Amino acid sequence: MEIISDIKSNKELIERSILKHGNSAEHYYYCYLYNIEPWEKPYYIRWDDDMAILAKHDTHDDEWYIFVGVLAPEEERTKLLREFLDYVFSKGAKKLWCEFKTPFRKQTITALKDSQYKVNKINYTLTWPVFDMNQWTGEKMEGKEWKDMRYYWNKLFKNHKVEFREYSPDDKDALKAIVKQWKGERNGTDKTYDHYYLAAINNDFEGYKTRVIIVDDKICGITAGYTLTNKSYYYSSIGITVKDFDRIGEIANMDDLITLKKQGHEIVDFGGGEKHLTTFKSKFKPTSYYKTHIFSIVKRMQ
Repeated sequence: MEIISDIKSNKELIERSILKHGNSAEHYYYCYLYNIEPWEKPYYIRWDDDMAILAKHDTHDDEWYIFVGVLAPEEERTKLLREFLDYVFSKGAKKLWCEFKTPFRKQTITALKDSQYKVNKINYTLTWPVFDMNQWTGEKMEGKEWKDMRYYWNKLFKNHKVEFREYSPDDKDALKAIVKQWKGERNGTDKTYDHYYLAAINNDFEGYKTRVIIVDDKICGITAGYTLTNKSYYYSSIGITVKDFDRIGEIANMDDLITLKKQGHEIVDFGGGEKHLTTFKSKFKPTSYYKTHIFSIVKRMQ
């Protein structure tokens, strides 16, 4: 097991691990990079055959995080997880936070059942909508099921000048202001990821494809994402808009899906969310869903 803390100089190695063993929509170098908070230290934990764990250490409270699963063949994942647990707890970790898909969480519980480690209950669950673009026909917006979406789409385009284009560095300040406004509008129970959005903006969305929505010459939002390495699987990772116009968030996401289908993407992942966000995303008629679970692992009391 090799512990590497310089993730920028080792970008090529990390991307090699992802190319060989990636199994999550967030197994992408830039997604990992932009998700590192200022008080967190990143670690790339590497084994033979490019197997790896992408991790973060919260230096404020000595908690560690595995960034969405283990980069390894399925039969090797719990073994590497166990080795990583031994390492972080030898360094004084209070707990290790994980976000695993349902099957891997179950495997983890079984693998650690009689060990010195305890898998805690689920903290919260995210539901991920997925679109098989060969089945999805939403670009036509035909029939009763699309009546509401069709009405607000036509209303916006009829009453306003609407433009979609790629991000430009000149958009930076406007998009930062939108993130600030968006964060202020969240209620107390919402989880915000403004650092992730701001990191992507500050890096001019390097590694991401973008669609900026402009209404009446005002920047009103952006969608951004990426194609997973060596796959026709697109993760629409960022979607943020103002609330100045009726259903503008829905329209930006519909444009995103329509554009991605035109570009030939086979699968589009719309990202994980809790109940209210899943309800919103269901308006776009996903073809399937999967779940990830956020939970912690601690060392049992002796």
